[in-house]
Amino acid sequence: MKLVAHSVGTKSPLVIAHRGASYKAPENTLAAYSLAWKLNSDAIELDIRKTKDGFLVCSHDNNLNRISSNRKSISSMLLSELTKVDVGSWKSKEYKNERMPLLSKVLSTIPKGKKVFIEIKGALKEIDELISIVKKSKLKIKDCHFLSYIPANIKKIKKDFPNFKATLNTIPAFYNYEIEKIKKLMKSTNSDGISLHIDSSESIKLVKKLKKEENFVLTWTVNDSRFMRKLTKWQADGIITDYPQKLIKILNKK
Repeated sequence: MKLVAHSVGTKSPLVIAHRGASYKAPENTLAAYSLAWKLNSDAIELDIRKTKDGFLVCSHDNNLNRISSNRKSISSMLLSELTKVDVGSWKSKEYKNERMPLLSKVLSTIPKGKKVFIEIKGALKEIDELISIVKKSKLKIKDCHFLSYIPANIKKIKKDFPNFKATLNTIPAFYNYEIEKIKKLMKSTNSDGISLHIDSSESIKLVKKLKKEENFVLTWTVNDSRFMRKLTKWQADGIITDYPQKLIKILNKK
């Protein structure tokens, strides 16, 4: 069955493929991102790390042991070494010899009108370099959105590059799901809204409260259909999921 792109209106969340369509293809690879576009996702979410020689590549973990037979860390490897590592076979033989892509390469493959959410892992000193890479791509500023757990990363982007969107990731359970604590976080970092981990009905209720006050709210990583429906009902701005096709079907039934 071919999925049709849903009509994104004021009440429809963006369908954001988590590390690409990672339910099937190896996460944070060109294969996963390509599949996300074939499924008509509105956006992809990806993670970036820096190699020993300063290149920005797409990976969630610094250590390679979860996604390959290699036990080294990205930060200890040269790009020339890293590009020899198979990061696809762990998922399926179909993806044997898939390589970890450069951020610049991924940005060059994003279709016109689609979006990318770039999560900065760790405290990245080279924010200026990151912004430069994005600007050199064909992406429009409005189609690039930064995410990070690190308040300093968000503050830096909003201070020096205010035209870019940058949103703080957080786990609301750490703050007892209290809206005032979350709003304080947003204000202290100058974050464009908040990106919330959805782990329970309490986190769903928090989204409802935040949206009632017209805050920008992203949610992750949402793979449960019931949560998808509730977040759509409460008008979350974006839902990050491993299963974009599932979310698209739900939105098409609205």
